[in-house]
Amino acid sequence: MQESIQKHPEDGFHINQFPMAAHGFFRKYRNLSQWVLIVVFILLPWIKINGLPSILINIPDRRFTFFGISFWGHDAPLLFFVLAGFALALLFVTSVWGRVWCGWACPQTIPVDGLFRRIETLVEGNHIARKKLHETSFDKEKILKRVVKWLLFFTVSLILSHTFFAYFTGPGELLSMSLGSPSENIFTFLIVNTTTLIILLNFGWFKERLCTIICPYGRLQSVLMDEDSLVVAYDAKRGEPRKGGNVKSEERGDCINCFKCVAVCPTGIDIRNGIQMECIACTSCIDACNEIMRITNKPKGLIRYESENGLKGKKKIFWKMKTNIYLGLTIFSVIGLFLFIFNRSGLDITVLRAHESPYQVLETAKEKTLIANHFTLNFKNQSTEKIEVDIIRSEHIISKEIEVIAVTLPVTIPPGQAKKNHIFIKFPKSILEGRSYHKFILHIVTKSKERTQKYRKEITLAGPV
Repeated sequence: MQESIQKHPEDGFHINQFPMAAHGFFRKYRNLSQWVLIVVFILLPWIKINGLPSILINIPDRRFTFFGISFWGHDAPLLFFVLAGFALALLFVTSVWGRVWCGWACPQTIPVDGLFRRIETLVEGNHIARKKLHETSFDKEKILKRVVKWLLFFTVSLILSHTFFAYFTGPGELLSMSLGSPSENIFTFLIVNTTTLIILLNFGWFKERLCTIICPYGRLQSVLMDEDSLVVAYDAKRGEPRKGGNVKSEERGDCINCFKCVAVCPTGIDIRNGIQMECIACTSCIDACNEIMRITNKPKGLIRYESENGLKGKKKIFWKMKTNIYLGLTIFSVIGLFLFIFNRSGLDITVLRAHESPYQVLETAKEKTLIANHFTLNFKNQSTEKIEVDIIRSEHIISKEIEVIAVTLPVTIPPGQAKKNHIFIKFPKSILEGRSYHKFILHIVTKSKERTQKYRKEITLAGPV
């Protein structure tokens, strides 16, 4: 048992293909978190808020809906806050709690451990039965179990790929395409089936190899973590020397060398060798060791969440410069995201002066010199409904004898689209009051089925001194 577990595969994958199931405190809460995350992932596209899917990433129309709020292609600054906030939050979590993300929330770990390994255990049995079946030659029993297992794997992969694609098309559109002929949506059909195949091979065969070979996150932990970061660690002071060899009974530590911590590890490492890149902090070794400690009437926690300083008996420092910077930047990104959302109006208005001369002097009439300015108004409908845009000729404008000429207004703008409009503003030279400019407030109104909104846009009227 000891030799077979410690020996790594010749292909260098460094993975335990048949991890033993662990039971205990952490396993119970990992099961709960896995099912919650899986259910949320499957149900989110079907939940509607304001008549739209809770999450819809419509790339062709450049429309992105998140929990009832729609964003468009020109809302690119929002993406910076989202990505920066996520990355900085991950840096903060890693610096404090190590690779807790990998073991508890990673989209690779959750399906492998929460779905595919459960199916494998259901069909082929526990880790001993799976290993025995793997080593036997193909017979009726092995062929039948492998066929059933991979058919179930394929079914789950099909559900996951369709759910993933529903985030990009909407569940209604996806259901309509699924019930139709593949030839009607051949491109979508190929994408979904390719995604299904990738999911099947990744979660059904590659498994934790992705964590140990491809994923760069494990290699970054040496930069992000320090001696105060919490990790899954073995207390060598308490555990050594291990049972076995020529160690006298009175000199033995608490470790009885049962290798249960290695047997349950999905990446096949021995946590007693110290902190390793391949550890994904799944806590299976903690539950396995605590069970052995319970049986041998010894205190739990020989393997536990602990920092290197904690293992050495030193004081742990939680708040430090690095941690404060990560947390501060994360909060700054979140605040920036909310400010961007709350200050975002339903209509984006851009006023540009026309390319010709900044002003024109018109013919004088009744001893009044009239000035004309030409502007271009760009309207972008950032709401989720069709709106009608027009300019309000207020009493203030009329009293100052200012005339706004907009031949193309009012204009109807569909959601997510933009319209360009030219306006001319005529005004008497007297309002300049001896200067070459005059600040002017343009009042704009939008009307939709649901509501009417008013906007104010300051523009500068130019004229001769």
